[in-house]
Amino acid sequence: MPNKSFTVSVEPKVLIWARKSIGMSIDDVAKKIKGITANTIENWERGGEEKPTISHIERLASIYKRPLATFLLPAPPEEPPFPTDFRTLPTEEKKPLHPKTYLTIRKARRFQYSAIELIKELGEPVRKLSIEISLSNDPEKLAEKMRTQLVAKDFSHSRLITTETALEEWVKILEKNGILVFQISITMNKEIRGFSLVDEEVPAIVLKRSDEPSAKIFTLFHEFAHLLLKEGGICDLKETDISIEKFCNHFAGAFLVPENELLNHPIIKANEKLKESKEWSDQILKDIARDFKVSKEVILRRLLILDLTTRAYYRSKHEEWKSKYKEPFGRGKKNEIKICLQERGKKYVSMVFNAYERNKINDMSVADYLGVKLDKISKVKEAI
Repeated sequence: MPNKSFTVSVEPKVLIWARKSIGMSIDDVAKKIKGITANTIENWERGGEEKPTISHIERLASIYKRPLATFLLPAPPEEPPFPTDFRTLPTEEKKPLHPKTYLTIRKARRFQYSAIELIKELGEPVRKLSIEISLSNDPEKLAEKMRTQLVAKDFSHSRLITTETALEEWVKILEKNGILVFQISITMNKEIRGFSLVDEEVPAIVLKRSDEPSAKIFTLFHEFAHLLLKEGGICDLKETDISIEKFCNHFAGAFLVPENELLNHPIIKANEKLKESKEWSDQILKDIARDFKVSKEVILRRLLILDLTTRAYYRSKHEEWKSKYKEPFGRGKKNEIKICLQERGKKYVSMVFNAYERNKINDMSVADYLGVKLDKISKVKEAI
């Protein structure tokens, strides 16, 4: 049996980077290593005389979810910074990002890097949105311009199309325009609805997998606005005075519910009295929302922006819906194939099989890219 009590010289900056990359404090780590105090870990990170043993490094690798070889690096690897935390909770309620949330962001980064690797392997051109914007842009005009550029101006709001289908179509449109879309579980920091990862080559949007399709659709275009601003963010999408979040919410609403289409909606046109009273029932809002494949609140917010309701009425409905909201939760056995497709997106999965068919990668690599066992590969391909 190998001796695991011998000490290892580890670059202190690597130890600090590895710990911070999962959002843990020194005290958090000390609680997970038997017989080790916070002072000892602090000493390791200062490069003091006391060194960790190979057994300690193995434990740190397990805690930080990093390969053992990482701790032999001469310096921390270069990584883009984490997206900015734009959560709007009051300071006293705003908890630090949980280590599992850090792992979710790291997973999304890993998918993003893998996709860039596949694109280069396949020699595919990288399609980029040729537009530069700032917070000084008018969200209404920008939304109209982007709908035209994405060939989405006449996107159907037919009742025959389900919200699930609408989400798939919107995702497909963004993927065609060079944006990756991942749907990943966010089990901690449950207020987070999604986040965006800016990259000059291939940017990515991450949606909370457990959210309702209509909520995902709004998150999709809120995060799309972040990408246009070249400012990735971790977002809860709540009403806020934070200028960038306010801008992204406005853009998403204007993109999904264009002013002209809303004002000419049959229900709006047929209810002159409601335009005067500015109070819209839940059923009316639900009927309009169904056509645009968004939530009732998105519709009411658009009516507020267009001066067809009052801020007081909007606030009262917002609080009412908030008190009734229940976080969705999964039931029954998890569908491994469905999760694979949602997490990575059909564009990513299609590139994996394209690379395999062109003999760029072998079946072991396919399984690695997809995160499934070899015997599941054919089922993933059938599900695309």
